[in-house]
Amino acid sequence: MDAVNRININSSNYLTQAAQNRQADASSPLPSDKVDIKDVPVKDLMDEKSMRSFLKDMPKVDLHRHLEGSIQPKTLISIAKRKGIELPTYDEAELKPYLQITDKDKTLLDFIKKFDTIGKAFTDKEAVEEVTYEAVKDANDDNVKYAEFRFSPVYMASQYGMSVEDVMKGVLDGVARAKKDFNTETGLIMIVERQMGPEHAAFVEKLAEQYKDQGVVALDLANDEFNFPPGPYAQVFQQAKEAGLKVTVHAGEAGGAENVRVSIEDLKADRIGHGVRTFEDPAVEKMVRERGIPLEMCPTSNVQTGATKSLDSHPFKKYYDEGIPVTINSDDPSVSNITLTDDYVKIVDKFGFTLRDVEKFVMNGLDAAFLPKDEKEALRQKYGAEIAQVEQEYVVAHPFNTGVR
Repeated sequence: MDAVNRININSSNYLTQAAQNRQADASSPLPSDKVDIKDVPVKDLMDEKSMRSFLKDMPKVDLHRHLEGSIQPKTLISIAKRKGIELPTYDEAELKPYLQITDKDKTLLDFIKKFDTIGKAFTDKEAVEEVTYEAVKDANDDNVKYAEFRFSPVYMASQYGMSVEDVMKGVLDGVARAKKDFNTETGLIMIVERQMGPEHAAFVEKLAEQYKDQGVVALDLANDEFNFPPGPYAQVFQQAKEAGLKVTVHAGEAGGAENVRVSIEDLKADRIGHGVRTFEDPAVEKMVRERGIPLEMCPTSNVQTGATKSLDSHPFKKYYDEGIPVTINSDDPSVSNITLTDDYVKIVDKFGFTLRDVEKFVMNGLDAAFLPKDEKEALRQKYGAEIAQVEQEYVVAHPFNTGVR
């Protein structure tokens, strides 16, 4: 079925409104006779259902996706039954509030609390492999073409006394098996648990170095940002950079802009995880913009953790308009009960972003990915062709002859 029949294109409404606006302000210079279709808000080109399908079919990049927070309730139940692990309930619907955000959960600590139950999945190497494989599968099902999965090997190992070597074997085996079955390329990011102190951080950094040539691309600082600021971890993260690892830091989520500054200046962060509150200090916001530091923004999660009060007040568009390289990410898709497509839909609909903007979001993710330059260039060509194909299917093949090209 062609795009004309698949979607409800509202370009005539858009053009009519544009004409009315021109009449209302006759002193304004007249626009060109034609409007580039890529500069029309996506929500004006198609209905809500079609927009969701369009954004799902777009190739996407997810740079901030927690492996532990990707586990589905059915997977945890399956593992628990096989391993004889006690859960609050073995009914999938009844288990969801223990794993996923509810209306009662309002803060980052409420969000983190879900991992008390999630941790029950990590019984042994085989369970870690299963969780990893299914996380990649879920990303692939959402047409995420490249994903960087971050995880805490110490958190996984501590649940049932597993060795970190078994954790790593499980993750790497899960990724290897998924690579054979799916089209999602992956990178791995090791998490330092900031509440566990610098000695723990040094241990994880050395572990990341050990697996640097087996898919681990970066080191991350995560967990309770408010009570454990980044400063004490500067030396460890500088060591990671010297060893050839990239650095991303959770900052500007539960803590303020000062954490963003310290993460960039002292921990040498290549990217900032979230960075929602960067605007609280204009000097820090300017530094992020001038240095081109990508922000890994997670719209649904940012509202759920209280980093921003609502999507209306989310600074995503503000940063984007300023030229800061913002990216759209899922964070913990199972905990938030979302897909990356859901976050794309929310952002594109709320702020009236255009086709050109959507293309930019995808390429921002690719440009910020922890990949070699030649691989990025190859993927840029590949994704560009796929984006053009999706746009052709949904938008370009249309009967417009009234001013939109």
